[in-house]
Amino acid sequence: MHSTKKSLTAWFKALWWFTTRKSGVNAINLQNLLLGLGSYNTVWRWLQKLRSCTICEGRKKLSGSVEADEFYLGGRQSGKRGRGAEYKCAVAVAVERKGRKLGRLRLQVIEDCSAGELIPFAHANVGDRSIITTDGWSGYSALKGLGYGHRQVLQTKTKDKNSVLLGVHLIASLIKRLMLGTFQGRFEKRYLQRYLDEYVFRFNRSTTKSVGKRFFRIVQQVVVSSPMSNKQVAMGVISPLLAN
Repeated sequence: MHSTKKSLTAWFKALWWFTTRKSGVNAINLQNLLLGLGSYNTVWRWLQKLRSCTICEGRKKLSGSVEADEFYLGGRQSGKRGRGAEYKCAVAVAVERKGRKLGRLRLQVIEDCSAGELIPFAHANVGDRSIITTDGWSGYSALKGLGYGHRQVLQTKTKDKNSVLLGVHLIASLIKRLMLGTFQGRFEKRYLQRYLDEYVFRFNRSTTKSVGKRFFRIVQQVVVSSPMSNKQVAMGVISPLLAN
């Protein structure tokens, strides 16, 4: 909101719609909701700025029992499949398991599914001595040597194949549905982390009884975030937060 020429009332309305709509909001939706904003580009920039403020710096790492995996978004072109697929954006995912329920979530865009990308992701997002469950991919083999409990589940060796890494597979399915539904499957890789951060913000607060608390939290984080220029928005820069 730094040096904004629009009213604070419009900004707070945008914040409200941004945090209260269950499946998120795209620029066209928000433009229709904010009747006083005629420019699509203005609304698009606002949303990008808000998404960059959804993750709190210094947040606590995941702990306990954690599932980790990776998946791909995009890639409508024909070609290779699986972890070597071209024209796709690779995403690392980790989620806490609380019995049958899921706990907190972490998502991160990665360059590929090598150990050089997956191990730093785990180290940055999962606390020491946690038990991380993965599939048989060799990219996770170094976890045990870093102080984690590492449990590998091989789909080919289990009778109930649908129960293997159910948490992370559910998350991947929901995100793909969101990208196709709310954003019609269109996104650029440089902006993808912001969309994922927004999803994490919603998911980790999905059990909040009052939507007003989500609104209050995003207001707090917007206030303490660093101003972003239009150039930074266009480049896909993530605005660092000053508070934990």
